[in-house]
Amino acid sequence: MELRHLRYFVAVAEALHFRKAAENLHMVQPALSKQIRALEAELGLQLLERDRRHVSLTEAGKTFLEEAHAVLARADGAKARAVAVSRGEVGALTIGFIQPALADLLPRALRRYRREYPDVRVRLTELTNRQGADQAASRTVHCAFVRLPVDLGDDLAATVVSQQDVAVVLPEGHPLAERDSVDIRDLAEEDLVLVDRRVEPQLHDYYVTMCQEAGFSPHVAHEVNSTWVAIGLVASGLGVCFAPTSAKLAPQGGVAYRPLTGAAPRLRIGLVWNDTAKPAVLSNFLAMRPWESRA
Repeated sequence: MELRHLRYFVAVAEALHFRKAAENLHMVQPALSKQIRALEAELGLQLLERDRRHVSLTEAGKTFLEEAHAVLARADGAKARAVAVSRGEVGALTIGFIQPALADLLPRALRRYRREYPDVRVRLTELTNRQGADQAASRTVHCAFVRLPVDLGDDLAATVVSQQDVAVVLPEGHPLAERDSVDIRDLAEEDLVLVDRRVEPQLHDYYVTMCQEAGFSPHVAHEVNSTWVAIGLVASGLGVCFAPTSAKLAPQGGVAYRPLTGAAPRLRIGLVWNDTAKPAVLSNFLAMRPWESRA
């Protein structure tokens, strides 16, 4: 039995007239009659009572009509959903992110994306920078907000989505917090809280290089697994740290953010994804560019 047989039967059962049903199906009446007889033979049931003037449903035919409607509805629903998935209108989009994207960039992108594609489930997973690049390359996530640069390899693509100045985070009441800006050289004697190089090697080296280029080797008092933990230690008076300016959008009591004097060092946040055989949900997300600021 095929779906077309069910459609033929439903057309006859609803019209109760073979000629009209054949016209609705755009086929000739003899062919339709043959198909209905073949269906009844396959089922071993008489579905229709017919004579020269009338067609009616048997009791078995009435029950079969209900089931046929249900089967066809499920089949049509499956087709509609498959089409929607192929267009990226339903399904799931998995996004990895590093913490600096969480304060503003990621929520802004998600609000805009959800307005356009409300039926797509968005799954979020917090990752380190290295994990973000690796999981995007392996398609464990569809895409990831990471800190650039990263090793793109053969399949990974990237676009810059945000650039942020680096600020110094100080405990409230620290003498340097009284200034409008801080010269990085004034941090030479301070205890510095850094993200562990084993977790974020590029970020760790970037901050160390900033200090070295200013003429001193930083005194690293504590190494942590994230910028937010570093800010928490600063709030407890255990040192100072560097952070992107977006960190201010996730308030932490007991700290003060001050810009660095001169040409401020910057961090670039990018979106990375595997650029081969992109699923529709990812293509739509990339085409929208929902992370961009709007006037």
